[in-house]
Amino acid sequence: MEFKQVIDKRRSIREFSNEIIPNEIIMEALHNGLKAPSYNHLKQWDFIMVRDPKIKLALTQTEEMIEEVSTDLIHAFEDYENLAREMYLDAIPKQKRMILTAPELLVVVYKPKTPVKDSHRIYDLNCLASVWCCIENILLSLAEHDVLGVTFIPKNTDKVKEVLKVPNELEVAAIIPFGYKDKDSKIIEQKEIDLKTRVHVNAW
Repeated sequence: MEFKQVIDKRRSIREFSNEIIPNEIIMEALHNGLKAPSYNHLKQWDFIMVRDPKIKLALTQTEEMIEEVSTDLIHAFEDYENLAREMYLDAIPKQKRMILTAPELLVVVYKPKTPVKDSHRIYDLNCLASVWCCIENILLSLAEHDVLGVTFIPKNTDKVKEVLKVPNELEVAAIIPFGYKDKDSKIIEQKEIDLKTRVHVNAW
């Protein structure tokens, strides 16, 4: 597949079919993740594949997850741009269900140079930036095989680490439910950007 096609195919979905993903596709994606640039060249990233339904349920209980669109939720996003508001109102009520029902659930873990809460400079977040390069490689690799997912960033990573028995010195970057797209899965329209308005030469 041409690289541009892969870029265009990589979209976020939150409803999945029950079709089983071949293990070689998953392993290839993780291997491609490890090819991403790393801030210290050590690629201090680990992957946890969560397949036990009880552990998936425990992960959903580390957060307060809203399961329906309420008036309060609508009001919370009333000042957002239309596409952003549509995305949040669609996504938030699906968070628990997507974690519980996705055919595969990946948790990406990394070793921080400086704990996020103690970071004061962009430089302190180099490790976080590089693990997200790894995550994008994984998502692109999956998309090449028509496997799509979405990144969920937990607020209470200490609780997630407790559920998954992650060592204290490591941190959780993202929880990624993924699978083949359900026929009724909603894909939010992407915002069109005029590149000329975003490119600056020498200064802003």
